[in-house]
Amino acid sequence: MSLVQEFHQVIRRIRETVDVPAIEEVLLPLQGRAEVKQDEFGFLILTDGSIGPFYTSLDGSLPLLRDFVSMGTYRQKDPIELALNMGDGGLATNTLALGAVNAISQCLMRLAGFDPTTVTIESALSAPTGSIGMVGYFGPLIERYLDRGYRITLVEKKPGRVPAGLNIDVTTDPAALKGCGYIICTASTLINNTLEEILDSVSPGSIVNLMGPSASCLPDPLFARGVGLVGGILIDDPDCLRRAVKCGDSWGRCGRKYQLSAACYPGLESLLAGIERQ
Repeated sequence: MSLVQEFHQVIRRIRETVDVPAIEEVLLPLQGRAEVKQDEFGFLILTDGSIGPFYTSLDGSLPLLRDFVSMGTYRQKDPIELALNMGDGGLATNTLALGAVNAISQCLMRLAGFDPTTVTIESALSAPTGSIGMVGYFGPLIERYLDRGYRITLVEKKPGRVPAGLNIDVTTDPAALKGCGYIICTASTLINNTLEEILDSVSPGSIVNLMGPSASCLPDPLFARGVGLVGGILIDDPDCLRRAVKCGDSWGRCGRKYQLSAACYPGLESLLAGIERQ
């Protein structure tokens, strides 16, 4: 079973137990700003205020996303149906589907009374060991790790994004990750369906840290595939988010980042059982 199919299983299991709220709104980056900034995000908001972030800067997907939002056909629709489009091959569709998966996930965690921002992960998972592999360009992290003397191998589909002069190995080939003890991977790999290839390329025993707002999903399929850490964001102030996106301001203050490991995450069935007991 593919990773996408496992996510479909999770979404169908949720549908069996929970009445998921409808889609209320889709927010996209301010026109003009997103076209010049390398990394921007959109947000799918449910009628209960649950919010699913998604990356909008992959391979020209943003114009297609703007066309979708302008039609307004998503309003009051079932996010489950949109989420089940994940992996259909269309980049814009996959992007919105992941936003729906994330929004549904945040809704479920809230209903179950699980706040992912309150957990503590094992220190051994958060500390890099050996050389570091990166999938996607994380500028501030690279600078921090270079200052600490780490060797970094960066897998980047668009090497032109990487500033010249950095003392790192840059490649487009995931096979270069073999031998890296700690892998930091962009969550946009959930959109373009490249995460499985990445996971197949790392050495056994390597710690994989999937991070970014787009990873704000229920991580069961990811932990089952050997991902060690999943980092997302809980955005619990929809009005703050709307104001920030409308003005083109930073929206990070509208939410709280978190990281989950298999040891500190209760699991889908435990979350569903908690909801049923209420």
